[in-house]
Amino acid sequence: MIRLLAAFLTFYSATAFAVLEVTVLKKAEDAFPIVISPFLVKGDAKQGESIAHIMRDNFNRSGEFSASSADYIITSQVDFDKWQAKKVEAIVIGKLEQVSQKIFNVEIELLDVYSKKTLYAKKFAVHNSGIRRITHYLSDQIYFALLGEKGSFDTRLAYVTVANKGRGNREYKLEIADSDAQNPQTILRAASPILSPAWSPDQNKIAYVSFKNGRSEVFIQYPFMRRKTQKLPYFDGIASAPAWHPNGESIVLTLSKDGNKDIYSYHLKDKKLTRLTHDISIDTEASYSADGERIAFTSNRSGQVQVYIKHLKTGKIKRATFAGSYNAKAVFSPDGKSLALVHRVNRDYRIALLDIATKDLMVMTQNKLDESPFFSPNGSMIIFATNKGDSGVLSVVSILGHQTFELTSKAGEVREPNWSHYSK
Repeated sequence: MIRLLAAFLTFYSATAFAVLEVTVLKKAEDAFPIVISPFLVKGDAKQGESIAHIMRDNFNRSGEFSASSADYIITSQVDFDKWQAKKVEAIVIGKLEQVSQKIFNVEIELLDVYSKKTLYAKKFAVHNSGIRRITHYLSDQIYFALLGEKGSFDTRLAYVTVANKGRGNREYKLEIADSDAQNPQTILRAASPILSPAWSPDQNKIAYVSFKNGRSEVFIQYPFMRRKTQKLPYFDGIASAPAWHPNGESIVLTLSKDGNKDIYSYHLKDKKLTRLTHDISIDTEASYSADGERIAFTSNRSGQVQVYIKHLKTGKIKRATFAGSYNAKAVFSPDGKSLALVHRVNRDYRIALLDIATKDLMVMTQNKLDESPFFSPNGSMIIFATNKGDSGVLSVVSILGHQTFELTSKAGEVREPNWSHYSK
């Protein structure tokens, strides 16, 4: 893993990019209280403090924790009574030791303040370039040790930035970054729009829509390989909204090849195109459930824009949304029980969460123009694009506590977010 990470960082070391700024807008009030100690450093290592800060910020963004930094290095001789009095439930301590110019030993320990027991401990060597990635990995391990669920920290984001270049010209960039929007890399620049980036399930490919040939076409980029970008065959009409099947072998997309927008599946190996909807209305914006047995899509077949679910084995299609006159851009939660979607409230378009079984719909945001929701891999957060001050930004809201933070860029607008799956 470390060798691969080092190669990845080297490959993109000469690429220019713009770091997104992260701003926490709303914190959960009943989050799990945890303290992160600065790591004890041996040798010429400055990363000890940054590890603790990255870990603290990861936990706070999740909405599950109220994480704070200790103002001194906590050693193995922990005064548990003191931390109990401060209502702290868990403490993370660690050590970073430089053993060569680029190799470090990392030790970490998670302590339960009330039982006074070690809940998680790990010691390993890491290359200097991999410390940030390892910190996200350790954050996931601590998340699981405390909550019994997988975290989403060691994952990546994809998004599109748009910058005005004067005289009506714009520059579009397809970028990827760590889940905390740091370590950004530009993988594509274009003078024409880039839309709908979608990570493949193995996190090695990104499908997207490009207009570089004067029409909308779907391409597949390999961000971690020196491999030529793949273009899906040109079908008459538009091609839009690509989304991967969970097995990574096919892509569902919207085509207007027969004069009407419908949902199709394109098998990448067999090069076979299969039509999935056959209605005279507009069907678009499809996404698969995690088990690959259903697709959710947007259609105006009822006279209103609503979300429908098709069971691919039976072929049956059922309307999923009934609240309001506009629901669109639905994506399944990882457990398949919910949909995140865009819901219109009066003239505003907001992110909402639909319980598929009960049809209960909960509006998650209070913005005016939200779009493109997508779940984190563990389903605990939803990332989406929105407008603030006539500029596009990314926002993330946690399912629990509705904690919210924004990702903004001084270089221009940020749009079209997509969250990767776990690495395989």
